[in-house]
Amino acid sequence: MSLMKIKQKIKRLLPTLRLVAVAAVVAAPCAGQAAAPAPLLPDSLAPSVQKTVIPFELCEGHIVIPVRLNGSGAVLRLLFDTGADGMALRRTLADSLGLELTYRQEASVVGGKVQVPISAANTVHLTDSFALAGQPIALFPTIKRGLDGVIGLNLAAAHVVSVDFDKRQLRLSAFGAPQREEEAIVVPIIRRRGLALLQGTLNLAGKKDAVGNFIFDTGAAYHLIAFSPFVRKNRLLLTGFQPEGQASTVSMGHATPVFYGKARTFCLTPGVAFTGIPVALQAGSSAGSSEHTPDGSIGIHLIRRFNFSIDLHRKELRLFPRNVED
Repeated sequence: MSLMKIKQKIKRLLPTLRLVAVAAVVAAPCAGQAAAPAPLLPDSLAPSVQKTVIPFELCEGHIVIPVRLNGSGAVLRLLFDTGADGMALRRTLADSLGLELTYRQEASVVGGKVQVPISAANTVHLTDSFALAGQPIALFPTIKRGLDGVIGLNLAAAHVVSVDFDKRQLRLSAFGAPQREEEAIVVPIIRRRGLALLQGTLNLAGKKDAVGNFIFDTGAAYHLIAFSPFVRKNRLLLTGFQPEGQASTVSMGHATPVFYGKARTFCLTPGVAFTGIPVALQAGSSAGSSEHTPDGSIGIHLIRRFNFSIDLHRKELRLFPRNVED
């Protein structure tokens, strides 16, 4: 099993852009954006059956779930982070939880590479009656303050994951034919290097549409960010974009400037348009990027405008209107 790419930026490597703005969201396709067909599966596929319900808390807008490991009775607070494809814990917890360090593996982070210790074959108890077996866990020196670790898309490897912000519930269901709620908006998922990407169209100032693939990232504390290769390729800083400020990210001695402001529109295929949303543009070098590099990331401040389900078997993200606004 490949090492989870534990948000190689681990969220703290990007700035926490607390951009305050009022932005509208409408369920309508952007101009020139055709609805992509949902993946087809046999009609005989059995209906999806719910396996467990996990209550969660919202911590600064993030989804935090209680978890126990192996035979320990200690309850850990883990960030549900769809920008990671596995689990990570604070290194200091390893001894107290009796985790065995099995091997080390190289991981890429902003500005370089690090050797990460891994504890293999752990049992993750999500409720008293439901657990995930055989889970590898990466151990990092630090994790976001107030949290013990992160749990990523490994949660969705064998289940449909549904998040209901209104009820503060995360539900796991068996793969199968989904409930055909009329209000659901289906967005195709692109799977790449363990991540879930969504195709989106960004228009900063009304002059140019830039189409890219963006990480669906519940662990990121922002609305939307465009990574530097995408910014440079589409000359986004030269499209009439008016920055409201500038910051920088620093990792392993490597500084990357970031400009932030408002985007005129950001659209997800096949039919969701956000207007006037906060956006950040990385303006550093494109060195180390490739054609497989994601173009940006959609963060929790945008994601939580909907309840959602992630179905990696069907490669679908299903969005549902919320009844309550945060």
